[in-house]
Amino acid sequence: MKQSLATLMAIAAVLVFTSVASAGLTPSELGDPAIPDLIYDSATGEVTLDVDASPGIIGYSLQNATNSFIPGNFTPILVGVSTALTSQLEEAALASGSGSIGLVFPTGLDLAGLTSLLTVRTVSTSLGAPLLDFDLVVLSATTTTTTGTTAPIPEPATITLSLLGAVGLALYSWRRRRS
Repeated sequence: MKQSLATLMAIAAVLVFTSVASAGLTPSELGDPAIPDLIYDSATGEVTLDVDASPGIIGYSLQNATNSFIPGNFTPILVGVSTALTSQLEEAALASGSGSIGLVFPTGLDLAGLTSLLTVRTVSTSLGAPLLDFDLVVLSATTTTTTGTTAPIPEPATITLSLLGAVGLALYSWRRRRS
């Protein structure tokens, strides 16, 4: 019984780590490490600016032609000058920074939708360096399977409840066989 319980726990650990990795929760491994990532969560509209291995972010400009940004949710991450309009989000400072700038994009966009939304997506990593385009990363509630279809990724709480149910059934059957 101890071996089967240990096996169940090992399977549970593998499932949790696999689902977290496949959900795209480690975006720093994506794209060119020399170019900062713009990470967009399609479920919430949250935008996070991640430096990867680049020296940092001292300025950026995000613009769209459709007035689709939500400036009321904007959170500056650089200690400097910032602009938050429905068509433009910008910041500039001498000190580098990174992190979430808030729930500023509309929800439900895929990579193609995000690319078409952003008419300008430039980032500056240091003074005098040329401006770069952000690497775009989209986090979504689905993932592509090997058959090409999309399947939802269960939340960690769902996986935990499933495992607790399996352990409870195993303990129940063990007690029943024992008595």
